[in-house]
Amino acid sequence: MNSTAPQPVSLTFNPSFWQVFIASITLIRYQGLLVCLHAVFPLAGLFILVLPYYVGRPLKAENVLIAMLAFLFTPLVTALTVWSVRRRNKLARGPFTFTLDSNGIHTRSTAFTQTIQWAGILQVRRSKRFLFIFVSPTRAISIPLKALREQGILEEVVSLVRQHTDFK
Repeated sequence: MNSTAPQPVSLTFNPSFWQVFIASITLIRYQGLLVCLHAVFPLAGLFILVLPYYVGRPLKAENVLIAMLAFLFTPLVTALTVWSVRRRNKLARGPFTFTLDSNGIHTRSTAFTQTIQWAGILQVRRSKRFLFIFVSPTRAISIPLKALREQGILEEVVSLVRQHTDFK
């Protein structure tokens, strides 16, 4: 009987600011109770817009401005964080090469090399745009599905991930 390990699958890509930003915003929905924290600001903005109506006062420009800031709080803070990290952290600069094999996920860039064994991966989730590989409840490696499709390895990666993780 000849049992062979799956061949390693490699992917190299250099995520843009917008890819990292969209991945960060998308990742919020998988973060359990943190979704509630992110929902507080839009709800506060809605409250600020509705309150004058209930107390019989006219809506003022400053109410609208404060409500807009509340609605945009999470995207603005996320954009600022992504920009700051990409600018000041050498570990956040690509291109990144991911190699998935029977041992785990190996990540390499010009500044680091890292291996995460399959046992260290909590779960893997697939959204419309990304494959999220969770290494903690609030931290995930985000791989754009577009990059996997362009390199023709999406199905291989999904198959390998399903063999070793909780994949949804």
